[in-house]
Amino acid sequence: MKLLKWFFGLLFGVILLAVIAVVVATLVVDEKAVKEKISTQFESTTGQSLRLDGPLNWSVFPWVGIKLADVQIGSAPGFGDEPLAAVRKLDVKVGIMPLLEKKVAVDTIVLKGVRLNLRKNKDGRTNWEGLAGGGKEKETAAEAKAGGKEPSQFGDFEIQLKGIELEDVSLHFADEQEGVNVKLDDLAVKVGELVAEKPVPLRVSFKLENTKPVMKLDFALSTDMTFSKDYQRLDLAALALDLNAAGEGLPAQGVKLALAANAGLDNKQGVLALSDLSVSGLNVDITGDLRVSELNAKPKIEAKLALQNTNLKELLEIAGVSIATADPKALTRVSGKIHVLQQGEVLTAKPISIKLDDSSLDGELKLLSFDGPVLRASFKLDAIDLDRYLPPKSEEETAAGKEQEQAAASEKPDFSALRKLDLDAKLSVGSLKINGLKMQNIILNVKSRKGVLTMDPASAALYEGKFQGSVKLDVRKDTPRFSANKTLSGIQIEPLLNDLTGKAQLSGVGDIKVNVSGMGLDDATIKRNLNGSFSIQFRDGAYIGFNLAQAIRKATGQATSDAPQKTDFAELKGSGVIKNGVVKNDDLYLASPALRVTGKGEVDLVENRVNYLLTTRVVGSLEGQGGSDKLKGVAIPVRIKGDLNNPSPSVDLEAALKANAEHKLEEKKQELMDKAGEKIKDKLGTDALKGLFGK
Repeated sequence: MKLLKWFFGLLFGVILLAVIAVVVATLVVDEKAVKEKISTQFESTTGQSLRLDGPLNWSVFPWVGIKLADVQIGSAPGFGDEPLAAVRKLDVKVGIMPLLEKKVAVDTIVLKGVRLNLRKNKDGRTNWEGLAGGGKEKETAAEAKAGGKEPSQFGDFEIQLKGIELEDVSLHFADEQEGVNVKLDDLAVKVGELVAEKPVPLRVSFKLENTKPVMKLDFALSTDMTFSKDYQRLDLAALALDLNAAGEGLPAQGVKLALAANAGLDNKQGVLALSDLSVSGLNVDITGDLRVSELNAKPKIEAKLALQNTNLKELLEIAGVSIATADPKALTRVSGKIHVLQQGEVLTAKPISIKLDDSSLDGELKLLSFDGPVLRASFKLDAIDLDRYLPPKSEEETAAGKEQEQAAASEKPDFSALRKLDLDAKLSVGSLKINGLKMQNIILNVKSRKGVLTMDPASAALYEGKFQGSVKLDVRKDTPRFSANKTLSGIQIEPLLNDLTGKAQLSGVGDIKVNVSGMGLDDATIKRNLNGSFSIQFRDGAYIGFNLAQAIRKATGQATSDAPQKTDFAELKGSGVIKNGVVKNDDLYLASPALRVTGKGEVDLVENRVNYLLTTRVVGSLEGQGGSDKLKGVAIPVRIKGDLNNPSPSVDLEAALKANAEHKLEEKKQELMDKAGEKIKDKLGTDALKGLFGK
């Protein structure tokens, strides 16, 4: 701003010199003498030289005017021979008759080929310090201020200006103290006559180059201005602004922005309005209207904006952010509309409509206070496949992802923003796919108060069943705590597991209830601190990957067949507890036409290992699964141990044979006792037998 002040001060000084020159020219005829007098007067006042190499042309009536060419102003002493300023052409005229009415009527000021070279040396001295004026002027200004009246350059005169034409103007500034160089080149300004209620053309363009930070900028502005008679209203019609920038902190290819609008400022009404607004650049095109009212009190902002179809992925790449997605076409089509109303601390965005690729999001948002913030929101999403937006999976990327997860786990998260958030939000989703899982009719009610985030209720339809539950996240302390209560009812478990893990080991229709709590955010910490309870109940299904009946036949040396590797059941149920990541179950029960299975054991989620014992009893013929009924009634233990993802089941044949032998021995004893009783009865008679046993 100081540079501009000095620039326009210099311009005013040159105009003042021109007026002096006209006055002198009316008294003398010798042009050379006139130039010498002007130069001498200038140097004695400022201490800096003035050269007038071009011809002097002046007029007296009805305009007092002068034309100068090839003017140079030298730098202050100690800055060498480089001129402070050079002007190729100056043309200024002032009307005589209006002066009688205390009006300064200035014809179009023409200034062309201007070169300003401003410098500050290492000692802080500037090469324009002589133009600041002498002590007498400062004293006069101080006296005027002391008298309660600010000094005025023009007194009571009214100024009328027909226009300004600046062409080929350059301003170079070098600051040796800060090591800064600024170059303003090709400045062109054209302003028409400032007449109230008539359009005045305004055109401005320039090029700017800076060294700290390194930046290059091309700027152009054009509009037609209209003032009201009292200058309380300004309208800018067909406003167009073009900006082309490159340099530090900007994308490698630079930034190109174009703005177009019709603008109006009404100071009396306190209204600023932009209509037919269009902002384009960086692969973004925004259109709409903006209105700011009550500028003199509590401003009220209203905006209707539309984002045209945009490739978000390319936009992020311009900003230096590269995103790889599983679907290369993801994030390539983004558009939206929004109506915003803001007054004081209350901001309402209603409606909001966003299209992301093939998904549509509609809703509203209300910001009740920026302090917090305090938010109320409601959104409806028709359908989205989130797997499209996940990074493509590969072994290297998976390993890198684990390393990033471990690194993130070692960093202390900042929950300060969540602790301040006051949120009530409702989200409904027609169809969702995430990590392979498919869900429909999702409803989430989300609340956040003083560091406690809850989702209650949370519901969805999935795999021919229903999900209902609630989730709570407490971040009031540095280590977050969570709890979850979930119920799955009527779920087709096989397609669910297939979509979730790519491998299903269970089929059937069932119910699952889980109530867990824990702490931490990373996978390892969560497992170590996981506690709770669960229950399962499935019907008409099978355990896939292990044929229990075939394993029994094989262990007992019976013939086997190519039966499917699965164990069918009519019912499968059980419950258990989770303590510090160890799942314990003691009441597993599986029933099929031929088998009854009970089980108990542990699954260590921390170590990812299983140790489980199944006790199988044959209650019918195994022929349905390829065997005989010779093991009917025998309890057969099956031990499952090892890696949870690839356990090793084995039949405990020795225990089974021992149990079978004991069972047979008991049967034999009972048979012998029954036969002995019959013989005694025959020999002694019934009465004697009764007496023998006291009955």
